Amino acid sequence: MKGDRVPDTAGGSQGHATKELARQLLRDEPALCSSLDFGPYVQQGQAAGTSLLIGDQAEIPLLHGVMQSRRDYRMALLARPSDLVLVRHRDRVYESYLAQHLDHAQVSYLSAPDNFRGIISKEADTWPALVDHLGAITASGNGLTLKAYLTTRSTWHLAKRLGEATGTLMHVCGPSPRVSRRVNDKLWFADLVHRLFGATATPPTMMGFDLVAAAAQISYLSKRADRVVAKVPDSAGSSGNIRFESTVFADKSPAYIQSFLHARLLESGWNEGFPILIGVWDSDVFCSPSVQLWIPHPDQGPPHPEGVFEQHVRGTGAAFVGAARSTLPDDLQTALTSGAIAIASVLQALGYFGRCSFDAVVCRTKSGAPTLHWIECNGRWGGVSIPMTLAKTLNSGRLPAGFLVVQELRPEITALDTATCLARLDDLLYHARHTREGVILTAPPTAQNGVSINLLALADSQDTSEKLIDEAFSRLMISRHL
Repeated sequence: MKGDRVPDTAGGSQGHATKELARQLLRDEPALCSSLDFGPYVQQGQAAGTSLLIGDQAEIPLLHGVMQSRRDYRMALLARPSDLVLVRHRDRVYESYLAQHLDHAQVSYLSAPDNFRGIISKEADTWPALVDHLGAITASGNGLTLKAYLTTRSTWHLAKRLGEATGTLMHVCGPSPRVSRRVNDKLWFADLVHRLFGATATPPTMMGFDLVAAAAQISYLSKRADRVVAKVPDSAGSSGNIRFESTVFADKSPAYIQSFLHARLLESGWNEGFPILIGVWDSDVFCSPSVQLWIPHPDQGPPHPEGVFEQHVRGTGAAFVGAARSTLPDDLQTALTSGAIAIASVLQALGYFGRCSFDAVVCRTKSGAPTLHWIECNGRWGGVSIPMTLAKTLNSGRLPAGFLVVQELRPEITALDTATCLARLDDLLYHARHTREGVILTAPPTAQNGVSINLLALADSQDTSEKLIDEAFSRLMISRHL
C-alpha cells in the first residue's frame, strides 16, 4: 500500500502480510509475547466482577498539569455497579452528579493520600483503604479487573501485589508492559507502518540518535518541506511536539540548529533521552481522523473497529481539543478503517489486548486525490474512546447521530468549581433516565491558567449536539460577579 491506497484487510494478501510482519517482529523481539508472567494471581483479560479503574496519567512523559488535573475522573465514566475508582483528589460534588445523572450510585471512590505526587499504581497497594475494600468483595468469586488509563509495568505489578494480598485472581485489561511501551512509541509505530504499507504511509520520518544527527536531519528536511517537527516519541498527543517553520533554519549553521533544538526540547520537559523523532509536518491538512478499536484476544475474534472520528486540534503542536463523528467520504473512511484493522491485526498477533486507536491526517494534493498519513498509535484509553464507550452504554450499544467531545482550556472563563458549573448547565445536562439529548460533564473543571472544560454532547443530530455545546459555553463564560 502506498499513501492513501489502503486495500481490504479481510484475509488475502493483506492478511498474509500482517501475519508475516508479526512473525518478523516477534523474531526480532521475542519478549513481546513473553512478558506476562506476573504469578498465579494475575491474568490478562476482563473478569465478570468488580473493576478497579485508575485514570492517573503520571506515567506519560511530558504531560503537564497531571497533579492538578481532574481528568483522571474520566475513567469513572466506564464504571459499572460495584466498581471502584481511584483518583488523585476526590470531588464529591462530581461523584454525586455521576450518581444522579448517569446512574453511578453504586460506584465507590478512593483518593490518594493528601499531597501525594507519585504514580498511583506504584503505591496504591500500600493504602489500607484500598486493600480493605478489595478484601471485602473477594467473596463474590467473580475475580477483579484492573483497568487503567495507560497499562504499564506498574499496572501489572500492582495487580500482582493486590492479588497476593487478597488471594484473588486479578485480571489486567490491557497489553503487556513491553507491547504497551512499543505501540505508544511514535518511532516504533512509524517503522511498523512503513513495513506494513510502505514508506509513503507516514510523513517523512527519521530517528535522531543524538543532537548532531537530529540537527542534520532538520537541515535536510527544512530544504524540502515548509515545516519540520521534532517529537519526543513516547509522549502523548501534542506534548513533546515541537514544530518549526523551515525558514527558521535558512542559512543557519549546524551548531545553531543543535543549540536551538536543544533549548526547545528542554523547554518541553524532555529528559535528554534518545532517539527522538525528526520529520515533516504535513501541509494542506484538512482532517485529523482517529480510528477507535477494541482488540480482543485472538480466540475471541479479529480487531473490532468502533468508529472513525474527526479530531479537533489547535495550536502549533496540534493539541487535541475535541472530536466528532467523521463526515469524510465513504471511500476515505473505508481506507482508514481497513488500514487500522491491518495495523491492529499485527498488534493482536503480538499479544496486544484492549482499547486502542490510531491517529492519521488527510492532506490535499495538487492532483486532487487526498493523501492519508498515519501519525501515531494510542495504546490506551483516551479523550475519544472514553466518551464513545459511555455514549454507546447510554444508547443501547449504538453511537448517537449527534456526538461531540470538547476538551478545552478556556483562559476567558473565571475560576469555576464543579457545583457552579453544574448549576449553570442545569437543564442542558443529560440524564440517563429522562433524556435522549444533553451535555455530560466528563471531568470536573480545573483551574490551570484559565479553566479546563471537558464536555460531551449527545443528541439525535450533529447540528443539535453543536448547539448544545455552544449554549453550554455561553453559560459557563458568564462572569462570576454577575
